[in-house]
Amino acid sequence: MEDAEIALMFSLLAIPVAIWLQLWVKSRREKRKNVSGEEEFENTTRAFMSIIIEGTAIVGGLIMIIMGSGGVIKYIINFYMT
Repeated sequence: MEDAEIALMFSLLAIPVAIWLQLWVKSRREKRKNVSGEEEFENTTRAFMSIIIEGTAIVGGLIMIIMGSGGVIKYIINFYMT
């Protein structure tokens, strides 16, 4: 295979992984909600670690979606321009 097809495969693989990350963060947040709909943490350390981990997952997932979409669009443009 050529380099363009390999890049396309990695781009297509990154999109579902990024979507899974977003769904993982959503499910973690829903598990922490109490009866009134507010998030509860046992202590401050757990809240801080949750913010760091979930924030990194959200930003990383969005970067993966942007890069994956860019790779697919780049492949389509190169495929139809030649």
